[in-house]
Amino acid sequence: MNWRGLRSLKAQIAAFALLTSFGGALATAYLPRMVFDLRDALFEASLTVNEREQLRQVEATQGHCGPGYQQLRDALGFDVWRLNYDLVLIVVVLAAGTAMAGLAWVLAGRISAPISALALAAQRIASGDRSPPVAVRASTAEVAGLQADFATMTAALAAADEDLRIRSAAIAHDIRTPLTILRGRLEGLREGVFVANPNFIAGLIDQISWIDQLVADVNALTDARVAVGGSRERLDFVALVNECLSSVQLEIDRAGIPLQVEVEGPVFVSADPARLRRAVLNILKNLIRYAPGAAAILSVRGIGREAVLRCADLGPGWPEGDPNDLAKAFVRGEGSRSRETGGSGLGLSIVQATAEAYGGSLRLERGARGGAVVEVRLPAAD
Repeated sequence: MNWRGLRSLKAQIAAFALLTSFGGALATAYLPRMVFDLRDALFEASLTVNEREQLRQVEATQGHCGPGYQQLRDALGFDVWRLNYDLVLIVVVLAAGTAMAGLAWVLAGRISAPISALALAAQRIASGDRSPPVAVRASTAEVAGLQADFATMTAALAAADEDLRIRSAAIAHDIRTPLTILRGRLEGLREGVFVANPNFIAGLIDQISWIDQLVADVNALTDARVAVGGSRERLDFVALVNECLSSVQLEIDRAGIPLQVEVEGPVFVSADPARLRRAVLNILKNLIRYAPGAAAILSVRGIGREAVLRCADLGPGWPEGDPNDLAKAFVRGEGSRSRETGGSGLGLSIVQATAEAYGGSLRLERGARGGAVVEVRLPAAD
């Protein structure tokens, strides 16, 4: 039987069951007869040549079961060769059952070996070991698929662990600075070095506000990444962008940004309004923070089956390297980690996570005339 052709676990189990049951049935049906034939052959071999010839002549005339044949055979000493049929049948059944059980054990091991290996790998992963599972020969399509998915899951867990380590380090780095400032100023206040005047208190509040903003941004990033399983509704993307523009128009004017807005009728998407609004506001605040005084164009239009938001400015543009790296968490758009200009480094990460949660994408480009381009694409809703 070609086991390679039986890639389905169900088919292999059925084939193994058929093989063992069919083998057991054949053994029970034919082995007793073979035992008695062997007994008769050994009995005849113990006779002399004349006795064998005499026995064959009687068998030829009366048959194997004839009374004359039976009497002659008994006279030649057949009694010592007699076997109990029931006992023979029991022995044959036990032997066949044992053999089929051994075969079933071997075949079952063929199926269970990769599953056992994956179970051991799962135990290692549960204990914190993120090393990829050892590749084993998968005997079925289901096990092969499970092994591939398991390897993918292990890689994703390893990446998540590394991501968590990096994020924890970045958060610790960013929080340490305001905490150090707070501690120093409070200790100075206790020692009489500082005076608790309004400016001093405002400085303390600024540090606390920074920590609060960082925590809020981390929570927003987490929320954006789970948006794929959240509630959605059909909404007009153009109307939502106009609403966001109205809420930050004063900040845009203060930054001296001549913003040109280009929209083409209603463009509908399926998303959570609050999450999508937060992503759009992050794009606008990024524009205000990094391109003050630079002309910019904000457009929203439907292109094919997509809703496209594009924000292009003539500001200083992206730093050296791949602009899309700036969508990684805790990466800021300027060389330093200055909290005064750099923010928390999570704004574009939140935009990207939100877009991907709704089946879209974020792309960062350099403008043809310089500056920075932010483009968000979302699937259009019917």
